Amino acid sequence: MRIRALVILGDPASWDPAPLRDTMEEWSSELSDVARGISSSGLEVWTRRISLPGLPGDDPRMVERVVSAAPEGVLVSIGHTRRPEVMEAAASRGLYSYMPLDGPEDAASAASAIVTISRRNPEDATRVAVSAGGELVHTPYFPVSSAAPGRTMAAASLLYPSDVDPRSVDESMESAFRRAERAAPGVAFDYSLSPWMDESVADLVRGISGAPVGGPGSMHAVAVLNRAIREHAGRGAIGFNEVMLPVEEDSRLKEMAREGSLRAYDLLRMASICVAGVDMAVVSAGMEDVRAFLLDSRAVALSARKPLGVRLIPVEDPPGTEVDLGRFGAATAIGLR
Repeated sequence: MRIRALVILGDPASWDPAPLRDTMEEWSSELSDVARGISSSGLEVWTRRISLPGLPGDDPRMVERVVSAAPEGVLVSIGHTRRPEVMEAAASRGLYSYMPLDGPEDAASAASAIVTISRRNPEDATRVAVSAGGELVHTPYFPVSSAAPGRTMAAASLLYPSDVDPRSVDESMESAFRRAERAAPGVAFDYSLSPWMDESVADLVRGISGAPVGGPGSMHAVAVLNRAIREHAGRGAIGFNEVMLPVEEDSRLKEMAREGSLRAYDLLRMASICVAGVDMAVVSAGMEDVRAFLLDSRAVALSARKPLGVRLIPVEDPPGTEVDLGRFGAATAIGLR
């Protein structure tokens, strides 16, 4: 098990250049101190992050101010925005952001921003997402992450698929959670089960169900995992706390994409019941396709009454085309349906 992300969810007292820079440096030092304590317990901290509550006035000119204040080696989310130009500016400068879909009309502006960003550089589109039901989500998981106004807290996410035994899900998951809590006292956790390449959640689902993601029994397997997460998560849990299936971060899902056995709507159907969203999917889709998919995602989120993140990387190429996602390596475009 590793600490996937150690995050300060913080609201700066001042957004003036010098105080903002000082505040973010203080938060970076705090992250380093907490990370050292965690490391002394035998757990590795993978990334350090800062998540903000959205820019003052949702002003795109503030993007450069955040870039100038960002500490070296720390990933930064500006939080939520309702302006496509803010999302586009942030992604181009290496910052993360997301757009809440407060109403059906927001799907068009979100789709416009996502397609524009992805056409410019598909890797930039990995830094943007939508909150399909309009929720503001306080979580270590980027891009759908923002701090609560007036509050600053430390939080963490976990990387633990290989620590979960398909034959004893409850016992192994509880053991992993308690170990993380002992290593990071006072830190709030999002206990979501997320993958990184060979640390595959899709393999774990298959180990429980005997079927690949989307196959008979796979929804039941995810439900088993989600029940265990809810049962054993600590009282201070924040964020999603569900199974996550980001396509291009899970080696088994990447393989399914290459084989042509995975579609975006397969993942949305699972999100209607048991997973936290449709994530890191490179899709063969145009502007109208993305808008319609976001509308369907919003319908699912409202029906399920839970936060639902959607991170699409739309490309003009047909399904099966290889797409360079930079730090994520070679990806494969999949169809929507």
